[in-house]
Amino acid sequence: MLISSKNNYFGRYSNSFIGIALVIISGLMLSVNGAIGKQLGQELHPFFITFIRAFFMVLLLLPWILRKGITGIKTNRPGLHFINGFFFTLALFGWFWALPRIPLDLNTAVGFTAPIFAVLGAIIFLGEKSEPWRWGALIVGIVGALVIIRPTVEGIPPGVLAAIFSALCFAVTKLLVKVITRTDPPGSIVFSQAFWVTVVAFPVAFYFWQAPNWEQFLWIIGLSVITIMNHFAVTWAIKLSDIGVIEPITFTRLIWAAIVGYFIFGDEPNIYTLIGGSIVLSSVVYIARRERKERKIVGSKT
Repeated sequence: MLISSKNNYFGRYSNSFIGIALVIISGLMLSVNGAIGKQLGQELHPFFITFIRAFFMVLLLLPWILRKGITGIKTNRPGLHFINGFFFTLALFGWFWALPRIPLDLNTAVGFTAPIFAVLGAIIFLGEKSEPWRWGALIVGIVGALVIIRPTVEGIPPGVLAAIFSALCFAVTKLLVKVITRTDPPGSIVFSQAFWVTVVAFPVAFYFWQAPNWEQFLWIIGLSVITIMNHFAVTWAIKLSDIGVIEPITFTRLIWAAIVGYFIFGDEPNIYTLIGGSIVLSSVVYIARRERKERKIVGSKT
C-alpha cells in the first residue's frame, strides 16, 4: 500500500519534475549557445553570425515542417509575422554583438529584464490591467536591473547597452507572439522567426560577409542545432508544467552562465550581477504566480 502511494505521488508530480529538468537543461544549452556565440563573435561579425545561424535553422527545420504539412506553418497574420521577425532580428543583432564585449553572466542577467519590459508593454499597448501589485513588481524589477547595469557618471558600457537593446526587442517579440498565437499555431511562429531573420539579416550580413573556415562552420552548425533543441526543451517544459513552477528555475541560466563564463573565458562572477539577477527574477516569478492566481479566480467565477 505504501509503495502504491509513492507511485501515485511520483506519477502526480512527474510532469513537473520533467519540466523542471528541461528548464535546467535549457539553461545549460543557452549558456553553451552564448559561449559559442561569444567565441565566434571574436572571429566573425555578429550580424553575419545572426544570419548564418538562422539560415541553417531554416534548413534543419525543413524536414520537420514537411512532416507537419502546410497546416503546421499556415498563418493568418503574415504582416505581424514579418514585424515579429524584424524585431527578433534586431534582438539577435544586439545579443550577438554584446556577447564578445561583456561577461556571459552579465549578458544573461540583463536578459532577465525582457519579461519586465514585456509586462510594461502589455499594460501600455495591449491594455492589460495595471493593478497596484503589478506596478510594485515592475518597480522591484527595475531596481534589480539598475543593480545589474550599475550606471556611472561615465555612462553605460556599449556591450551592456547592446544587451539592454536586445532585451527590449525580445520584449516586443513576446508581445507580438502573444497576439499571433491567438490565431496561428506555434509551429508557424517558430519557422517564420527563423525565416524572417534569414531574410531581414541577409543584406546586413552580406555587407559584413566573412567566409567561415571549417572549424567555424562546424561551430555554427552546433549553434543552430542547440538553438532548436533549446526551443523544443522550453516548449515541452511549458507544456508539462505550470509557468509558476518552472519560472523560478530559470535562475539556473545565470548560474550556468557564471560557471561556463568562468571556466571557458575566465570571467569572474560579479556579486552585483548575481544580486541584481536575483531581484529581477524574483519580480518575474511573483508576476507569473500572481497572474496564474488571478486567472484561476476569473475561471472559477465563470
